[in-house]
Amino acid sequence: MSRASALRDAVITELTTRLSTYTVEAFVVPHYTREELTSGAKIAVRIAEREVEIDQGPDVRNIAIEVGVVGVTPALSGAVSSAHRSQEVAACDVFDGLMETIIGYWSPNGPLSKCGLADHRFLSIEQTVNFDPQKLFNDGIWLSLIRLNYQDAEDQ
Repeated sequence: MSRASALRDAVITELTTRLSTYTVEAFVVPHYTREELTSGAKIAVRIAEREVEIDQGPDVRNIAIEVGVVGVTPALSGAVSSAHRSQEVAACDVFDGLMETIIGYWSPNGPLSKCGLADHRFLSIEQTVNFDPQKLFNDGIWLSLIRLNYQDAEDQ
């Protein structure tokens, strides 16, 4: 297993512990069907990228881990109505709230912002995809991603 995989798995363990009512799993591409998401949103974690800086001193390895919230909006039956739009907004607000909770773990005063995971030091967080409008429009599936940037402590 790579060091990046160990970091991904450590993030999964932390999220599983803190959000025990949700399914947290590793993924490469978010291939979820509506049927898979009917029991509730899933939290998906993957290795996003690896960057190696080579200089006169020790090499610096940075690893980016993406954490996604994936959920399904209510199915449309018949014409779009204001009631259906309200149901979509309510469902997406729940997914966005879950993402906000996850972001809070790595925010400046969050419990995971100052601790190391799998011998990696946390550097920063960014929200790379607020939500994927095409996936939401075509499939009714909410997908939101954040990126957690870590530095491998083995290099220090």
